[in-house]
Amino acid sequence: MSECHFSRIKMNIVQTVQFEGSAGRLEGLLKFRDGEEPAALAVVCHPHPLHQGTMHNKVVFATAEAFFGLGCEVLRFNFRGVGLSTGSHDFGKGEVDDVLAAVDFLRRRHPEADCHTAGFSFGAGIALQAAYRDPLLASVTAVAPSFKFFDPACLVSLAAPKLFLQGTADDICPPEDLRRLYPAFLPPKSVAWIEGAGHFFNLQLDALKASIAEHRQFLGM
Repeated sequence: MSECHFSRIKMNIVQTVQFEGSAGRLEGLLKFRDGEEPAALAVVCHPHPLHQGTMHNKVVFATAEAFFGLGCEVLRFNFRGVGLSTGSHDFGKGEVDDVLAAVDFLRRRHPEADCHTAGFSFGAGIALQAAYRDPLLASVTAVAPSFKFFDPACLVSLAAPKLFLQGTADDICPPEDLRRLYPAFLPPKSVAWIEGAGHFFNLQLDALKASIAEHRQFLGM
C-alpha cells in the first residue's frame, strides 16, 4: 500500500494591523509568507497626506511588491491623521516618529531580521530621515524623493546604503534637484534614472520594481 504525503501549501498573507505610535494608533497592511521566516523586513512610506497620499497609492504598492519579491515581510502604513490612523498631520516631524514605530513593530515580530525603509515622494524624505535617526536600519530606498519638506543636509552623513529611483520626466519632484544634491550625499549611494517616467510612473511601474530588484545586492539582500 502506497503512502500519501501531504505538504502544507505556504500562502502569501495580507493582514490589516494596528500598532502604537507617538500620536496614537497607526493602521497598516502587512504582507508576509505564512509559516516562513522573512529574509528581511521593509517599511514603505506613502506620499503627502495633504495631497491624498495614503498607503494604497499605486507607487507605494509597487515598491512594497518589489521588496516582497526580494523575500521581505513588508509593512505599508498610514501616517498619523490618514485613514484610521489617529493624530493629525505634523508637517514631517511626527511622521518620522511614525516610521520608527512601524520599524519597531516589525522588529518585535522578527528581532533577528534586518529592516529596510522605503518611501515615495514626501514619504521618501520621511524614510531618509528615519534612516538618519535609526543607524541600525539596513538601507533606504527613495522613490521620486521630494526635497521640499526636509533638509537634505542629513544625507551628507547618512551612512546607510541609499538607493534613489527617479523618473526623468518628473514635473513634481524635478530630477534636476536630485542631480544637484546627489554628489554631496555620503556613500554608499546609487541612483537609477527611469527614462521618460513621470512622478507617478504611469506605465513604468514594472521598470520601477525591476530597478529595485536589480539593486538587491547594493541594498544588502
